[in-house]
Amino acid sequence: MFVLIAIIAVLCSVLYLSHRWKYAFADGLPGLKPVYPLLGNGDIMLGKSDVQRFDTMVKICSENDRLVKVWAGPKLLLFTCHPDLIQQILSSPDCLEKPFLYRFAGFEHGLFTSKYKLWRGTRKRLNPCFNQRILHGFFPMFEKCARKMIDRLNNCLDGTTVNMHMYTTLCTLEMACGTTLGSDILQCNGKKEFVRSLDVAFNEAARRMVSVHLYLDVVYRHTRYYNEMMQARELVCDFFKRIVSERRKQMCGDNNNNEDDDIHKPRILIDQLLSVSQDGKTFSETEIIDNIYAVVTGANDTSGLLIAHACLFLCFHQDVQEKLYAEIMEFIPNEEVEINPDILKQLVYLDMFLKECLRHCPVAPNVSRENMAEMEIDGVKVPPGNIFVMNFYALHRRKDVWGPDAEKFEPERFSAQRAKDRHPFAFLPFSGGNRICIGWRYAMFSMKVMLTYLVRNFHFETKIRQEDVRYRHDLTMKLPFDHMIQVNKRLFAKDTVRVSSLIHCEDGRLKSAGIN
Repeated sequence: MFVLIAIIAVLCSVLYLSHRWKYAFADGLPGLKPVYPLLGNGDIMLGKSDVQRFDTMVKICSENDRLVKVWAGPKLLLFTCHPDLIQQILSSPDCLEKPFLYRFAGFEHGLFTSKYKLWRGTRKRLNPCFNQRILHGFFPMFEKCARKMIDRLNNCLDGTTVNMHMYTTLCTLEMACGTTLGSDILQCNGKKEFVRSLDVAFNEAARRMVSVHLYLDVVYRHTRYYNEMMQARELVCDFFKRIVSERRKQMCGDNNNNEDDDIHKPRILIDQLLSVSQDGKTFSETEIIDNIYAVVTGANDTSGLLIAHACLFLCFHQDVQEKLYAEIMEFIPNEEVEINPDILKQLVYLDMFLKECLRHCPVAPNVSRENMAEMEIDGVKVPPGNIFVMNFYALHRRKDVWGPDAEKFEPERFSAQRAKDRHPFAFLPFSGGNRICIGWRYAMFSMKVMLTYLVRNFHFETKIRQEDVRYRHDLTMKLPFDHMIQVNKRLFAKDTVRVSSLIHCEDGRLKSAGIN
């Protein structure tokens, strides 16, 4: 027994000394207190609600100007929201790795979570799917889906209060599937279960990222969360596999009919994933499914959520809503005017408004990177294998960057005059550097089209108070309650419906159809 105790003591001493040596570089950095053995600073998240967890993450960065060390169990995390440090991290070729935290999201062969070596080749092959020519060709699909969203809202009684997120997320899901998969989501069997499973997969990944006691697979696999996660992922994969199978058959038929198909022709995502590259490389089935998941969920969960947030901001700031409406009606007064990139360039206030929404609600509030080689940051030489956590929500509220009124919603901050001297890494709605979101231009185009249709057709109000808005911890910016918004039809929209229901009588007078 004495020998066993001695061996255990020696092993513990070796592990402790190894741990101390590994993280000695951070001894001079400020850190959170208290720190517990094995648990680290994990107590700051234990027993907290998702809203409290979100606030805690923001507080860590807001109260520490530069780097601050946080212990997730025995693992060290380096937090920051300083634009200089974020620029150095995201711009460094030695800091392009995704840390172990992203593994919890699953689908590890996709762009969102894949390791650097796999990501580098995949990103290069998929970049053409989001080039300017491809994106401009998506506008008819953007408009088609936006019109369907408007039709659904028009089916509600005038002045009805709805959960706006239910409408915007369905619209963005239709856009994502239509433009990247060439498929109409509403025509697919199991669409409701698919949408629900997407939410479960996202929520469970976020839960595990802040739950130190769930980091070990051997522990996580014995929880109900694991079973829920696996069921959701299986359903999502089966849904995508059916779409891939159908598309593969269609492509085979198209190739037989067009033997001279140009291999350099721009392709939508699914066609690119199913194609053979010039050097003969193909994507595995796992890579195909994982990348479809990464792109579709990225397009859907982020854009649909942001537009729902944007509708709330319009409710809170009626003057902004009317200015935006006036601009849209000047350039795109009705559906006869085709929306295209050139027209969107003229909607300056729309661009400023959307950017201010993204400042308040960045696509991802937190982004992490792991350095692959030693790098010096803020006077500290950080050995490879360490994790940096950047909080964009706190970054976008820094008073030294955005002024003393940083909490205020003000689209004019993004006027050309006020934005020209701003720090290049002060505004990061889609992250930054080489691993910036591959679809950020796609997102901006699609969201502008959605906003144009929404604001042109409806006036929004809500009983939600701006001071009551909070966010909960997740991979994206989510409220702890629904986006309950009153939808009032614009007068011109009412008149359009009314006029379309009129018929000409023989004597030239107009008579309302169906009205005595």
